[in-house]
Formats: sequence, C-alpha cells, structure tokens
Amino acid sequence: MQQIEYLGKPAIKARRWMLVLSDERSASLYVDGRNYADLRVVSGLAGPLGEEDVSHGLRGPEITHKDNAISLVWTSSSSRWTSKTFTFECTEDTIAYRVSVEGEGCIESLDFFEGKEDPWGPAALYRFDTVFTSEVSMLDRHYHKSWEYACIDGTSGPTSDFPTSPEENSHWLFIPAPLAYAWQRSDGAWVGAGLAPDPGQYGFTYFQHWPLGNQFKLRVQYDGQTRVSGRWDSPRIVFCVADDEYNAVKSCCQYLYDNQLVHRPVRQQPDWWKRPIFCGWGQQNMTAVARGGAGALYARQDVYDQFLQMLDERRLNPGTIVIDDKWQRHYATFEADPEKWPDMRGWIDRQHAIGRKVILWFGCWTRDGLPDEECVRKDGEPVCVDPSNPAYEARLRAAIRRMLSDEQGCYGADGFKVDWTNGMPVGHIFQLHGDLWGIELLKRLHWIIYDEAKKVKPDALIITHAANPYFADVTDMLRLNDISALQRGVVKIMKHRQKLARIANPDWLIDCDNSSMPTVEEWREYMQVQPELGVPSLYFLTGVDGTGEAILPEDWERIPEVWRK
Repeated sequence: MQQIEYLGKPAIKARRWMLVLSDERSASLYVDGRNYADLRVVSGLAGPLGEEDVSHGLRGPEITHKDNAISLVWTSSSSRWTSKTFTFECTEDTIAYRVSVEGEGCIESLDFFEGKEDPWGPAALYRFDTVFTSEVSMLDRHYHKSWEYACIDGTSGPTSDFPTSPEENSHWLFIPAPLAYAWQRSDGAWVGAGLAPDPGQYGFTYFQHWPLGNQFKLRVQYDGQTRVSGRWDSPRIVFCVADDEYNAVKSCCQYLYDNQLVHRPVRQQPDWWKRPIFCGWGQQNMTAVARGGAGALYARQDVYDQFLQMLDERRLNPGTIVIDDKWQRHYATFEADPEKWPDMRGWIDRQHAIGRKVILWFGCWTRDGLPDEECVRKDGEPVCVDPSNPAYEARLRAAIRRMLSDEQGCYGADGFKVDWTNGMPVGHIFQLHGDLWGIELLKRLHWIIYDEAKKVKPDALIITHAANPYFADVTDMLRLNDISALQRGVVKIMKHRQKLARIANPDWLIDCDNSSMPTVEEWREYMQVQPELGVPSLYFLTGVDGTGEAILPEDWERIPEVWRK
C-alpha cells in the first residue's frame, strides 16, 4: 500500500485502483486510471413508516495508517441517530466501506452511498456501464446495464415461476447466491462490489443494485425487523479489482474467508457421496402425464418400485436414490404417508442391502401439519414454520432422528435434499418467537437440519441450494437446482451455475440436478457433460417433461458409460 499522495487532491493509490477525494463529501473510485464510480460518503438508514435519516454536519476525513492499511473516517449527526460514522478502509487488494450508528430505533433499509444530507451533498454517480450479477434465476440473465435494477435475494423474489421481464426475475434457484455484483467500464477491468456481513449480521432479505436516474445506491433491505439499541455496525461493502466478472465475485467471497467472516470446515467426503444419483421427481411428473394428476401424487412405494425396475432394465445402478415430493403425510411433520409408503423402513433397508443409499426430499417453511403456536405469524395468523421457536426446533430435531436413525421405528435414510428454502417470509408485520430475520433465519433452519442430522448419522449427506459462503458449514453438496421447460442452452446455463457454486465454496460436491428438461436433445447433451461438473444426477427414464419426447433405447447405451466413467 502506498501512502497518501497529494495529486492535486488527496488520494490513496494502490497497484490497480485509486480512491480520490474530489471534496470532503465524496470519493471517486479509479481503476487502471479510469473513473468507475463517484461514491458519496454519506449512507442512510431509514426506519419503518417512512422515517427518514438525514445526516447533518459531516466532519472528516480523519486519516490513519495501521498495519499496511489506510482508513478514512467521517462523522455526522442525524435526524434518527445520536451519531453516525462512515469508514473507508483501504488495503492493497480491497476497499471496504461501512456505516456505524449509535442510538435507538429499527432499520427498514440501508442505502449505501445514498443517504439524505443537509446541506445536500454530491451525487453517487455510476460511470461503469455494465453490471454482472451473481443472482441465479429462470430468466438466466447475468448482465444488466448500469441504469437497470438488479437484486440478489434471500427469498423467492416476485411470484412468477418463469419471468417475462427483469422485474419478475424469479430468485429462488440459489437461496441465497453470493452477495456480490461486478462492474465494468467499456471492456476494461471488473470491480467486484460485494456485501461482507459479520457472522450473525445477515438479518436482511435483499441486496439490491438500485439506479436513481444517472445515480445509484446499493440497498440492503431489513424490513423493519432489525432493532438498534446502542451501537450498530453495518455490513461492509467491499470493492475488489479483477480481470473478469467471475474473479471479481470470487475476490469478494475470498474476502469473507480471509477475514474469518465465514467458516469453511475441512470435512471427510465418503465415497458414496460421489456416486451417481437417481432422483424420482422428473419421472414422477412423467408418470403424472401418463396417469393424470400432479407429480407429487406419485411419490409412492409402488411407483418407486417401478422406477427401480426401469433402472435395472436400462443397466443403470445409481449409488443414491432420492425419494422426492411428497412422500410425507404432512410437509412440516415429516412422517411417511402410510398410504403411499406402507413400509418405508423395509424399502430403504432393501436398498442398503444392495449397496445403495436413500435420500429424502425435505421441503422447508410450509406449515402443513404444524400447530399455529410454532409458526411465524402475520397479524396474528400463522404463515410458515418459525426456526427461532424452541418448540418447533424440538419437533424438527425429533423428525430428523426418525428419518435418519437406524433404531426401531425409524426410517434409516441417509440424508436430505433440502428444498423450498425460498419460502422465507419477507416484509412487515411479522411476529416471531426470537429476533432472527432474513437470511439469518434461513441459516438457523439450515443449521438445525445439519446439526441434528450429523448427530444421528455422521455421514449423512445434506444437499442444499444455498450457494453462499455463509452456508459453507451447513452444506455437503450444492444442488444446481431446477431447469425450466422453456429454456434452451441447458449446458451453458448449468456451467454458469456450477462456476458460481465453486466460487461460493470450492469444497462442496455438486449435485448436477436434471429437472425439468425442455427437449430430449438438451437432456442428452446435459447428461453427457454432467461428470465434468459434479455428481451425475438422473431424473427421467421414459421421456422428458418439456415436450413429452421419449428417451430412445440408444440413449441408455451412452448414459451407463458416462456413469461408469
């Protein structure tokens, strides 16, 4: 790190970037000699019901040098808070910005670089022209113009399963994705702009890239659920320079690991985790096409016996079978439906006897079968399960023991495919037992599942689609998640998802997934490339649900060879 140089204006200069104080109230970020953004010093923390946060009397910067880092600190008073502090901490590789407040109140949203100020300060201008997002959606849109809205989401986003516009960019495939954007200016370098919370500081639902005319802000949405009493430090916004967009996001994730903000445990990976998977969901849907009704009706013991016979006929020997939605009597209690599964334990034992493992599909958040008092409530009405409630946690842990234990009366399964994690509540007027919210509440749910599963069966395999470094310690295998029957170019889509998953945590195994499938040709191409991406996963045996096209006999000459490799 070079010392501050006076180049006509105060500046901090590193090898590839420079932070120039154009005045005492803004800082311009230069990369390779070009201005990428003008950053306002002031950020705002608005409260519920439109409570504005107006900063007064901005003072600074106070400049300090310590341990190869240079810090710039401003202070101000505020209409909502007793005091506010704004800090840029600069090292050779990164610039980290955060805001701190003291006082009492709830936070509705945090607007980085766009706080209200009296007298009115300079604008936060974007000078970059392209925004790359790590969000993964059915729209499969990776790039935005700098004047377009983008969002990385801990929930499902808007309700459309397959969006027709960016505003409907359904956000439920990676819950959550890495919390980082990347900026580029005219084919130049990329600048990662990532959110770096401390552990326990993920009490938000959205991380938004929000244009305001020719200006912008980065918003973190707290829904009024975060209360400040005393001092509160925001997550950091971290800027990192890279030569491409993926490495820009990777640098933001690496900052979390390097600064011990996330935990990346070293784990043994049993050989059976890496063997090919057959998941029944796709073939359940093909069965529904033939017999009528919904795919969930066919998560049945007799139907899965037919799937096993089809596998034998095709000379396929998966190492793991996933029993998918809906094998349960009730989603929230995880008891096998006796009409569908008259002998689940016996069925699983028979798979074990021939060297196979069995994974149970695990649908999250739905309150089906749960007492009202164990639920998140809105206006007093139950909405979904409440992971902060000790009674629900005890119920869930008991259910996990029943599903995984080899004791009498239990099912003896070998792990979970954790799904539907996008059903987390978002917005106002929710009541919970505890004080967790947003991604933090989602992490609590994952932790309960993971913690109890490992207590019951240490080699249990936990598959999630939480492709974020904060979930590295509660995930064994990252699932690339669903494909839409409307999509084309499946191989390209899934390679992109796999690349982001590896960026989030290089240690995870990858479940390639396989549902839905638009055409047989797309299915065939993806099945061939799966071993390059991770653990092969097969969902279809007779045909694909996108077009109803049949899978041809010669395809089964290719697929076993791929699996053997």
